[in-house]
Amino acid sequence: MNVSRIALKGGALVAAFALLPGAKGGCGSKEANETLASPVQGIGMIIERADGTVGARLVVISTNDRDTRFADAVDDPTVRSGEVGPIALPAADAGQFAIDSSREPSLRYVAGDTYQFRFGLDDGGLAGDFAGREFVGVVDAPDDAVSFQVTEAPAFAGDTAELSWAPAARFGLVTVRDASGAVTYTTFDLTHPEFDGSKWGRLKAGGKIQLSVDTFPTAGTYTLSVCPVVKVSDFDKSLSASLGVLSGLLAGRCAPDQTLEVP
Repeated sequence: MNVSRIALKGGALVAAFALLPGAKGGCGSKEANETLASPVQGIGMIIERADGTVGARLVVISTNDRDTRFADAVDDPTVRSGEVGPIALPAADAGQFAIDSSREPSLRYVAGDTYQFRFGLDDGGLAGDFAGREFVGVVDAPDDAVSFQVTEAPAFAGDTAELSWAPAARFGLVTVRDASGAVTYTTFDLTHPEFDGSKWGRLKAGGKIQLSVDTFPTAGTYTLSVCPVVKVSDFDKSLSASLGVLSGLLAGRCAPDQTLEVP
């Protein structure tokens, strides 16, 4: 899934912009034009895990001068919902700010509630002309019961497989880990900052996904996690114009993990 920075510099990012639909009053609107120009890409996630714990994560990536980098110099990253918050999101990994309900009990997943992510970025090298603005996005938490199943198991190491989930209209956050806990597959890789739209491109709705031969490279036990989520992205009115066009928010619940023995 890694996308080279050479591809970005070659104009792939600009080409992707041209294909995105207009909203926020249309692609010629002031808001849409600002979104296209902004080098600050923010990804917010509010997820309720199968064990009932809730996690909130914000990832900030700069595409200023087409040089994709994690943005660590973020000011006051928070999440809030209803009368709860704002809850501070402490720095986690590079460009990532996160907290869960085991550390902050006031963080809860309430179906139908609107969750707001907010942060500032004063670094001109990362934010360009958008330095000093507030970056805001909101997403509503869905209330669906979720589930998934292995509809086609791998017959041997290196074989393909197929998963299906419900509700099928949701986007599937899928992660597969081997016995050591190492990720062998994910639909949404946030460990690197390269960002030309392919991150969103791998996140599919439709209720099923085909896993490639690289997902189960050796025999052994694998743990499968699927979280059907809603998505706010592109020029959605739920995102402030200060956020770049590759920004987006995800919200939803995870089905119970399943283990799979690959012979």
